[in-house]
Amino acid sequence: MVGDMHESVGAVHLHSNVSDGSLPIPEIAGIAGSKSLDFLMFTDHNTLEPKRSGLEGWYGRVLVLIGYEINDRDDKNHYLAFRLDREVGGSTAADYVSRVRERGGFGIIAHPAEKRNFSEAYPPYPWTDWDVEGFDGIEIWNQLSEWMEGVTRANIFWRIWHPLRSIRFPEWDILRRWDRLNADRRVIGIGGIDVHAFSLRFFGFIPVEIYPYKVQFKSIRTHILTERPICGDDGCLPFAEAEKAVFAALEQGCCFVSNYSLGDARGFRFRALKGGDLYEMGSRIPGGGSVRLETMVPAKGKIRLLQDGRLIQKVSGDRLGMTTSEPGVYRVEVFKKGRGWIYSNPIVITGKKDH
Repeated sequence: MVGDMHESVGAVHLHSNVSDGSLPIPEIAGIAGSKSLDFLMFTDHNTLEPKRSGLEGWYGRVLVLIGYEINDRDDKNHYLAFRLDREVGGSTAADYVSRVRERGGFGIIAHPAEKRNFSEAYPPYPWTDWDVEGFDGIEIWNQLSEWMEGVTRANIFWRIWHPLRSIRFPEWDILRRWDRLNADRRVIGIGGIDVHAFSLRFFGFIPVEIYPYKVQFKSIRTHILTERPICGDDGCLPFAEAEKAVFAALEQGCCFVSNYSLGDARGFRFRALKGGDLYEMGSRIPGGGSVRLETMVPAKGKIRLLQDGRLIQKVSGDRLGMTTSEPGVYRVEVFKKGRGWIYSNPIVITGKKDH
């Protein structure tokens, strides 16, 4: 905890043996607990059966939330839908995005920039329908996509044996689009691991498990900040309250993404001060007057402050501060060892003044 906000760390975009994952949800939750994760967000393909089966809830100190992954008739435009009691249907992105919103759900565009071409058996599943409105967020970083997009026949065995070293950066095109979207409205960014832990057979008979859950839980994480801990020294919140707190933080953009393989990012903060008021990530601050932007990092790194996608300040260390009065979409990136470590959700200073 820093200040009066409490931090919880989760893994988003998980598949179980209900669809094309390799383990049942209770076993996966047990592995997550051993890796110091606080919450999991499951998204098996085209079904909410795990939720109907009563698998949503607390597993020790790990909160399990269950949504599902939707796709269109061409198996493109994958969408992670949460906070629903039943599947919404729909054969186009416009259909299911609008239906999720109408039913009070929460939706995230999955692996929007996939372009892998290593194998016809595993084609890319990009988001192509950017005219659709009403989505809540996008995966700014999808670990499985990044891993597969970098695979070649020359390096595949190296990437299998050293999977975490393949984690480098989110796609720049998606970050740039994300900045533009936030200029108009809040669109949250999360990190997805898209874990399946499936097995491949090389030369027809050598079984190799690609990215076991215990390994992928040490890759891309999504951190949220809440007013109360979802599970603290005094115990865990009732499930309904914990679920509400997680989605409130996500909806507000009070969250950030980290690459755990470079170090635990707990304690990172990016916030703003204006007129005695404190604003967390995801805030939209009315223009007029100066705003102090402050970044705190739990370990030294290369901190970059961006405005509308343009680098405006950088420093090597664990603190960065800047005062500005210019409208814009401001967010922070932190690098270690030449790779991306932390990506904040933005703070937006609007062009509109207080009245």
